[in-house]
Amino acid sequence: MPVLDTFDRPLRTLRVSVTDRCNLRCLYCMPEAEYVWLPRADLLSFEEIDRLVGIFVGEGVGRVRLTGGEPLLRRDLPRLVARLAARPGLAERALTTNGVHLAASAAALRGAGLERVTVSLDTLRADRFERLSRSRELPAVLAGIEAATATFGAIKIDTVVIRGENDDELIDLVAFAGRAKAEIRFIEYMDVGGATHWSASRVVPRAEILARLDAALGPVTAIGRPDAAPASRYALASGQIVGVIASTTDPFCADCDRARLTADGQLFTCLYATRGVDLRGPLRAAASDADVAAIIRGVWQARADRGAEARLAVEGRTSFIARDALKAQPHLEMHTRGG
Repeated sequence: MPVLDTFDRPLRTLRVSVTDRCNLRCLYCMPEAEYVWLPRADLLSFEEIDRLVGIFVGEGVGRVRLTGGEPLLRRDLPRLVARLAARPGLAERALTTNGVHLAASAAALRGAGLERVTVSLDTLRADRFERLSRSRELPAVLAGIEAATATFGAIKIDTVVIRGENDDELIDLVAFAGRAKAEIRFIEYMDVGGATHWSASRVVPRAEILARLDAALGPVTAIGRPDAAPASRYALASGQIVGVIASTTDPFCADCDRARLTADGQLFTCLYATRGVDLRGPLRAAASDADVAAIIRGVWQARADRGAEARLAVEGRTSFIARDALKAQPHLEMHTRGG
Protein backbone atom coordinates (compact mmCIF):
# COMPACT_ATOMS: atom_id res chain seq x y z
CA MET A 1 0.00 0.00 0.00
CA PRO A 2 1.38 3.45 -0.90
CA VAL A 3 1.82 5.96 1.89
CA LEU A 4 -0.92 8.65 1.79
CA ASP A 5 -0.93 12.25 2.97
CA THR A 6 -3.71 14.00 4.88
CA PHE A 7 -5.80 14.28 1.71
CA ASP A 8 -5.13 10.74 0.46
CA ARG A 9 -2.54 11.79 -2.10
CA PRO A 10 -0.01 8.97 -2.58
CA LEU A 11 3.75 9.39 -2.70
CA ARG A 12 4.74 8.24 -6.19
CA THR A 13 7.28 10.69 -7.63
CA LEU A 14 10.61 11.91 -6.27
CA ARG A 15 12.64 14.83 -7.60
CA VAL A 16 16.29 14.45 -6.63
CA SER A 17 18.59 17.45 -6.81
CA VAL A 18 22.11 16.17 -7.37
CA THR A 19 23.76 19.59 -7.07
CA ASP A 20 22.85 23.13 -6.07
CA ARG A 21 25.20 24.61 -8.69
CA CYS A 22 24.13 25.98 -12.06
CA ASN A 23 26.08 27.33 -15.01
CA LEU A 24 23.35 29.80 -16.00
CA ARG A 25 21.97 32.77 -14.07
CA CYS A 26 18.39 32.97 -15.30
CA LEU A 27 16.71 36.16 -14.11
CA TYR A 28 13.58 34.38 -12.87
CA CYS A 29 15.53 31.69 -11.05
CA MET A 30 19.03 32.80 -9.98
CA PRO A 31 19.14 36.59 -10.27
CA GLU A 32 22.09 37.23 -7.98
CA ALA A 33 25.59 37.62 -9.42
CA GLU A 34 27.20 35.41 -6.78
CA TYR A 35 26.00 32.42 -4.74
CA VAL A 36 27.49 30.45 -1.86
CA TRP A 37 27.44 26.80 -2.89
CA LEU A 38 27.15 23.82 -0.61
CA PRO A 39 30.46 22.33 0.54
CA ARG A 40 31.22 19.10 -1.29
CA ALA A 41 31.04 17.14 1.96
CA ASP A 42 27.43 18.26 2.45
CA LEU A 43 26.28 16.78 -0.86
CA LEU A 44 24.73 13.36 -0.84
CA SER A 45 27.03 10.81 -2.47
CA PHE A 46 25.71 8.66 -5.30
CA GLU A 47 25.65 5.74 -2.89
CA GLU A 48 23.54 7.76 -0.43
CA ILE A 49 21.17 8.92 -3.16
CA ASP A 50 20.76 5.36 -4.41
CA ARG A 51 20.06 4.09 -0.91
CA LEU A 52 17.51 6.81 -0.24
CA VAL A 53 15.80 6.19 -3.59
CA GLY A 54 15.55 2.53 -2.64
CA ILE A 55 13.85 3.48 0.61
CA PHE A 56 11.45 5.77 -1.24
CA VAL A 57 10.67 2.98 -3.71
CA GLY A 58 9.73 0.84 -0.73
CA GLU A 59 7.22 3.55 0.23
CA GLY A 60 5.59 3.60 -3.21
CA VAL A 61 7.77 5.85 -5.38
CA GLY A 62 8.04 4.59 -8.94
CA ARG A 63 9.39 7.64 -10.76
CA VAL A 64 12.58 9.62 -10.11
CA ARG A 65 13.60 12.85 -11.82
CA LEU A 66 17.17 14.11 -11.46
CA THR A 67 17.43 17.89 -11.17
CA GLY A 68 19.70 20.60 -9.77
CA GLY A 69 20.87 23.31 -10.01
CA GLU A 70 22.08 21.90 -13.28
CA PRO A 71 22.39 18.13 -12.85
CA LEU A 72 24.91 17.69 -15.66
CA LEU A 73 27.42 19.65 -13.57
CA ARG A 74 27.59 16.66 -11.24
CA ARG A 75 30.57 14.60 -12.32
CA ASP A 76 29.94 11.04 -13.55
CA LEU A 77 26.16 11.40 -13.44
CA PRO A 78 25.67 8.33 -15.69
CA ARG A 79 27.11 6.27 -12.84
CA LEU A 80 24.21 7.32 -10.63
CA VAL A 81 21.73 6.65 -13.43
CA ALA A 82 23.13 3.15 -13.83
CA ARG A 83 22.71 2.47 -10.11
CA LEU A 84 19.10 3.64 -10.25
CA ALA A 85 18.42 1.63 -13.40
CA ALA A 86 19.47 -1.50 -11.56
CA ARG A 87 17.03 -0.86 -8.73
CA PRO A 88 13.91 -3.10 -8.82
CA GLY A 89 10.59 -1.29 -8.60
CA LEU A 90 11.79 2.00 -10.08
CA ALA A 91 9.78 2.26 -13.27
CA GLU A 92 11.04 5.57 -14.65
CA ARG A 93 14.24 7.62 -14.55
CA ALA A 94 14.12 11.15 -15.97
CA LEU A 95 16.29 14.27 -16.09
CA THR A 96 15.62 18.01 -16.30
CA THR A 97 18.53 20.04 -17.68
CA ASN A 98 19.32 23.41 -19.18
CA GLY A 99 20.91 21.51 -22.04
CA VAL A 100 24.31 23.20 -22.11
CA HIS A 101 26.23 19.94 -21.56
CA LEU A 102 23.61 17.60 -22.97
CA ALA A 103 25.17 17.00 -26.39
CA ALA A 104 28.24 15.51 -24.73
CA SER A 105 26.24 13.49 -22.21
CA ALA A 106 23.13 12.20 -23.99
CA ALA A 107 24.56 8.91 -25.26
CA ALA A 108 26.16 7.99 -21.93
CA LEU A 109 23.00 8.82 -20.01
CA ARG A 110 20.84 6.75 -22.35
CA GLY A 111 23.28 3.88 -22.16
CA ALA A 112 23.17 4.01 -18.37
CA GLY A 113 19.39 3.67 -18.35
CA LEU A 114 17.95 7.19 -18.42
CA GLU A 115 14.53 7.12 -20.09
CA ARG A 116 13.27 10.69 -20.38
CA VAL A 117 14.81 14.12 -20.82
CA THR A 118 13.31 17.59 -20.40
CA VAL A 119 15.28 20.60 -21.64
CA SER A 120 14.67 24.18 -20.55
CA LEU A 121 14.47 26.61 -23.48
CA ASP A 122 12.94 30.04 -22.98
CA THR A 123 13.92 31.72 -26.24
CA LEU A 124 15.34 31.05 -29.69
CA ARG A 125 16.97 34.46 -29.94
CA ALA A 126 20.64 34.74 -29.01
CA ASP A 127 20.44 38.27 -27.62
CA ARG A 128 17.39 37.43 -25.54
CA PHE A 129 18.96 34.20 -24.29
CA GLU A 130 21.96 36.18 -23.14
CA ARG A 131 19.75 38.66 -21.31
CA LEU A 132 17.59 36.01 -19.64
CA SER A 133 20.40 33.62 -18.68
CA ARG A 134 23.44 35.92 -18.67
CA SER A 135 25.13 33.38 -20.90
CA ARG A 136 25.91 32.92 -24.59
CA GLU A 137 25.26 29.18 -24.52
CA LEU A 138 22.18 29.07 -26.78
CA PRO A 139 24.06 27.16 -29.53
CA ALA A 140 25.09 24.54 -26.96
CA VAL A 141 21.48 24.19 -25.76
CA LEU A 142 20.19 23.75 -29.30
CA ALA A 143 22.91 21.17 -29.97
CA GLY A 144 21.88 19.39 -26.78
CA ILE A 145 18.27 19.25 -27.90
CA GLU A 146 19.31 17.81 -31.25
CA ALA A 147 21.52 15.18 -29.62
CA ALA A 148 18.88 14.23 -27.06
CA THR A 149 16.19 13.86 -29.73
CA ALA A 150 18.48 11.63 -31.77
CA THR A 151 19.36 9.57 -28.69
CA PHE A 152 16.05 9.32 -26.82
CA GLY A 153 13.65 9.56 -29.75
CA ALA A 154 11.41 12.15 -28.10
CA ILE A 155 12.00 14.78 -25.45
CA LYS A 156 10.13 17.60 -23.76
CA ILE A 157 10.97 21.28 -23.88
CA ASP A 158 9.96 23.55 -21.01
CA THR A 159 9.49 27.27 -21.59
CA VAL A 160 8.77 29.77 -18.83
CA VAL A 161 6.57 32.44 -20.39
CA ILE A 162 7.15 35.99 -19.11
CA ARG A 163 5.12 38.91 -20.39
CA GLY A 164 7.35 41.47 -22.04
CA GLU A 165 10.30 39.08 -22.18
CA ASN A 166 9.54 36.13 -24.44
CA ASP A 167 5.75 35.89 -24.82
CA ASP A 168 6.07 37.05 -28.44
CA GLU A 169 7.88 33.78 -29.28
CA LEU A 170 5.12 31.29 -28.52
CA ILE A 171 4.44 30.43 -32.15
CA ASP A 172 8.13 30.29 -33.06
CA LEU A 173 8.81 27.95 -30.15
CA VAL A 174 5.92 25.67 -31.13
CA ALA A 175 7.32 25.50 -34.65
CA PHE A 176 10.80 24.72 -33.34
CA ALA A 177 9.46 21.95 -31.10
CA GLY A 178 7.58 20.49 -34.05
CA ARG A 179 10.75 20.36 -36.14
CA ALA A 180 12.66 18.86 -33.20
CA LYS A 181 9.94 16.26 -32.63
CA ALA A 182 9.66 17.45 -29.04
CA GLU A 183 6.61 18.20 -26.91
CA ILE A 184 6.78 21.77 -25.72
CA ARG A 185 5.25 22.83 -22.40
CA PHE A 186 4.64 26.46 -21.60
CA ILE A 187 4.97 27.27 -17.90
CA GLU A 188 3.30 30.24 -16.29
CA TYR A 189 5.81 32.58 -14.68
CA MET A 190 5.81 31.73 -10.99
CA ASP A 191 7.11 33.30 -7.80
CA VAL A 192 10.15 31.36 -6.59
CA GLY A 193 11.02 33.88 -3.90
CA GLY A 194 14.41 35.43 -3.34
CA ALA A 195 15.41 38.47 -5.39
CA THR A 196 13.62 37.50 -8.60
CA HIS A 197 11.28 40.54 -8.47
CA TRP A 198 8.31 38.43 -9.55
CA SER A 199 5.18 40.34 -10.53
CA ALA A 200 1.69 39.00 -11.26
CA SER A 201 1.44 41.49 -14.12
CA ARG A 202 4.11 39.53 -15.98
CA VAL A 203 2.23 36.23 -15.80
CA VAL A 204 0.75 35.09 -19.12
CA PRO A 205 -2.08 32.82 -17.96
CA ARG A 206 -2.95 29.54 -19.59
CA ALA A 207 -6.15 30.90 -21.11
CA GLU A 208 -4.20 33.62 -22.91
CA ILE A 209 -1.52 31.21 -24.11
CA LEU A 210 -4.17 28.93 -25.58
CA ALA A 211 -6.01 31.86 -27.17
CA ARG A 212 -2.82 32.98 -28.90
CA LEU A 213 -2.13 29.47 -30.18
CA ASP A 214 -5.71 29.16 -31.41
CA ALA A 215 -5.58 32.49 -33.25
CA ALA A 216 -2.30 31.70 -34.99
CA LEU A 217 -2.47 27.95 -35.54
CA GLY A 218 -6.14 27.01 -35.63
CA PRO A 219 -8.39 25.23 -33.16
CA VAL A 220 -6.79 23.97 -29.95
CA THR A 221 -8.39 20.85 -28.46
CA ALA A 222 -7.92 19.80 -24.84
CA ILE A 223 -6.80 16.19 -24.48
CA GLY A 224 -6.64 16.16 -20.69
CA ARG A 225 -4.06 15.97 -17.96
CA PRO A 226 -2.76 12.56 -16.91
CA ASP A 227 -3.17 11.78 -13.23
CA ALA A 228 -0.76 13.84 -11.12
CA ALA A 229 0.99 15.27 -14.20
CA PRO A 230 1.69 19.01 -14.01
CA ALA A 231 0.80 19.86 -17.62
CA SER A 232 -2.59 20.06 -19.25
CA ARG A 233 -2.13 18.82 -22.83
CA TYR A 234 -3.66 20.14 -26.03
CA ALA A 235 -3.74 19.09 -29.68
CA LEU A 236 -3.20 21.76 -32.30
CA ALA A 237 -4.96 21.67 -35.65
CA SER A 238 -1.78 20.17 -37.12
CA GLY A 239 -1.88 17.31 -34.65
CA GLN A 240 1.12 18.60 -32.71
CA ILE A 241 0.80 18.28 -28.93
CA VAL A 242 1.62 21.12 -26.56
CA GLY A 243 1.33 21.35 -22.80
CA VAL A 244 0.64 24.20 -20.41
CA ILE A 245 1.64 24.14 -16.75
CA ALA A 246 -0.60 26.66 -15.00
CA SER A 247 1.66 26.82 -11.96
CA THR A 248 0.34 30.23 -10.91
CA THR A 249 -3.31 30.45 -11.95
CA ASP A 250 -4.33 26.81 -11.51
CA PRO A 251 -1.71 24.81 -9.56
CA PHE A 252 -1.91 21.02 -9.65
CA CYS A 253 -1.90 20.63 -5.86
CA ALA A 254 -5.10 18.60 -5.87
CA ASP A 255 -3.43 15.39 -6.97
CA CYS A 256 0.28 16.20 -6.58
CA ASP A 257 2.22 13.05 -5.76
CA ARG A 258 5.72 14.59 -5.60
CA ALA A 259 8.36 14.88 -2.95
CA ARG A 260 11.68 16.65 -3.38
CA LEU A 261 15.10 15.66 -2.06
CA THR A 262 17.70 18.43 -2.06
CA ALA A 263 21.36 17.93 -2.85
CA ASP A 264 22.20 17.97 0.87
CA GLY A 265 19.49 15.48 1.81
CA GLN A 266 16.56 17.65 2.92
CA LEU A 267 13.11 16.23 2.19
CA PHE A 268 10.43 18.68 1.03
CA THR A 269 6.85 17.72 0.33
CA CYS A 270 6.08 20.76 -1.82
CA LEU A 271 8.00 23.27 -3.91
CA TYR A 272 6.41 25.92 -1.72
CA ALA A 273 7.29 24.31 1.60
CA THR A 274 9.32 26.61 3.85
CA ARG A 275 11.10 23.88 5.81
CA GLY A 276 12.47 20.48 5.00
CA VAL A 277 13.27 17.40 7.06
CA ASP A 278 16.86 16.18 7.22
CA LEU A 279 17.46 12.67 5.89
CA ARG A 280 21.22 12.96 5.45
CA GLY A 281 21.83 13.22 9.19
CA PRO A 282 20.12 9.97 10.15
CA LEU A 283 21.62 8.25 7.10
CA ARG A 284 25.15 9.21 8.14
CA ALA A 285 24.41 8.38 11.79
CA ALA A 286 23.89 4.72 10.84
CA ALA A 287 20.10 4.77 10.89
CA SER A 288 18.58 1.65 9.38
CA ASP A 289 16.50 1.73 6.21
CA ALA A 290 13.45 1.06 8.38
CA ASP A 291 14.30 4.08 10.55
CA VAL A 292 14.62 6.37 7.51
CA ALA A 293 11.45 4.93 5.98
CA ALA A 294 9.59 5.77 9.19
CA ILE A 295 10.75 9.39 8.92
CA ILE A 296 9.59 9.58 5.30
CA ARG A 297 6.21 8.06 6.14
CA GLY A 298 5.70 10.46 9.02
CA VAL A 299 6.54 13.49 6.87
CA TRP A 300 4.29 12.45 4.01
CA GLN A 301 1.37 11.41 6.21
CA ALA A 302 1.40 14.92 7.76
CA ARG A 303 1.56 16.64 4.35
CA ALA A 304 -0.94 19.42 3.64
CA ASP A 305 0.74 22.05 1.47
CA ARG A 306 -0.04 25.31 -0.36
CA GLY A 307 -3.70 25.70 0.41
CA ALA A 308 -4.63 22.12 -0.41
CA GLU A 309 -6.57 21.96 2.85
CA ALA A 310 -9.62 23.45 1.09
CA ARG A 311 -11.61 20.43 -0.03
CA LEU A 312 -14.58 20.31 -2.36
CA ALA A 313 -16.64 17.41 -3.65
CA VAL A 314 -16.55 17.66 -7.43
CA GLU A 315 -18.23 15.09 -9.67
CA GLY A 316 -18.31 12.54 -6.90
CA ARG A 317 -14.60 12.70 -6.07
CA THR A 318 -12.52 14.61 -3.56
CA SER A 319 -10.90 17.69 -5.02
CA PHE A 320 -8.93 20.58 -3.61
CA ILE A 321 -8.62 24.30 -4.16
CA ALA A 322 -5.18 25.87 -4.05
CA ARG A 323 -5.66 29.23 -2.37
CA ASP A 324 -3.53 32.36 -2.48
CA ALA A 325 -1.68 31.02 -5.50
CA LEU A 326 -0.11 34.39 -6.23
CA LYS A 327 1.07 34.91 -2.67
CA ALA A 328 3.00 31.73 -1.96
CA GLN A 329 6.53 32.08 -0.68
CA PRO A 330 8.41 28.94 -1.71
CA HIS A 331 11.62 27.46 -0.47
CA LEU A 332 14.25 28.33 -3.06
CA GLU A 333 15.06 25.65 -5.61
CA MET A 334 17.06 26.12 -8.79
CA HIS A 335 14.80 24.13 -11.08
CA THR A 336 11.13 24.88 -10.72
CA ARG A 337 9.98 23.17 -13.86
CA GLY A 338 7.40 20.48 -14.29
CA GLY A 339 8.14 16.77 -14.28
